[in-house]
Amino acid sequence: PRLPLVTLGLPLYNGEAFLSTALDSLIKQDYPNFEIVISDNCSTDRSREICKEFGARDARIRFSQNERNLGAAANFNKVVELAKGEYFAWVNHDDRWKGNYVSLAVAALQSDPTAVLAYARSSKIDGKGEIVAPLLDHLALDGSGAETRLARYHDLFRIVDKTKDGWNTHGIEGLWIPIYGLLRAAALRETAMIGPYISSDTILLEELLMRGKFHEIPERLFFKRDHTERSMRAKMSYDDRIDWFTGRKPGKLIFPRWRLLAERLRAVHRVGLPSEERFRCYREMVGFYIRRPHEGMALIKEILIN
Repeated sequence: PRLPLVTLGLPLYNGEAFLSTALDSLIKQDYPNFEIVISDNCSTDRSREICKEFGARDARIRFSQNERNLGAAANFNKVVELAKGEYFAWVNHDDRWKGNYVSLAVAALQSDPTAVLAYARSSKIDGKGEIVAPLLDHLALDGSGAETRLARYHDLFRIVDKTKDGWNTHGIEGLWIPIYGLLRAAALRETAMIGPYISSDTILLEELLMRGKFHEIPERLFFKRDHTERSMRAKMSYDDRIDWFTGRKPGKLIFPRWRLLAERLRAVHRVGLPSEERFRCYREMVGFYIRRPHEGMALIKEILIN
């Protein structure tokens, strides 16, 4: 079969601690036709030098330097803009991939034209690279209809809600692992991609689910690193997280949770489903807040506060 070009897009900011390890795992992929596109968001450490060193040894690496810090969301989208591949995957400076991840993901997408994304099962690793725990898998996001896949994804959140310690013990982070899977670039570019607001990756996954199936590779090929300097761990306050996403101070945030609901509804409209299925997806988006009472209460509290 034809071997299409794959782009691995790395949005980078101050990643020197683990960057060499991440790049080493990427250049060792056994798939023969890929490029690595790096967009550096004005790093102040040795990230640029490390990228230049790898680029001098491997012509598949393309490095781009932003003139100013665009914020994480815009930089994630920047590597998509720079990508030349038919297939695309976001990669982080601190994660690790097994060498056959790309080849298995390409094979999965080529074997099923109704799939828009292929991702591998994953484990969490610590700063030393030791495996801490497996992340949630068997997501079963390959149903035959948009509403079916969307409802299944929402049900996974409810399943974790019922566990005693879902975040640490049951690997809730596995719900977001598909964002690092291999995507059909054309399908990704039809979405709103990563927005300048918290949880925009969740909205993107929901929109992609309405566009096609997610294929789960039944091997642990992706290793998500958890460490003290990890972006979302190092920036714990809501305002700091907004600053990280946008590259600017947020000022007063008005109805951020209502914005998520609005973005969910916009995603349904954007996909352009047949009217009956579109209605079912609208209903599922609203039902997500009804079936998770704490989410619904958060909407009410925002109205009362503001």
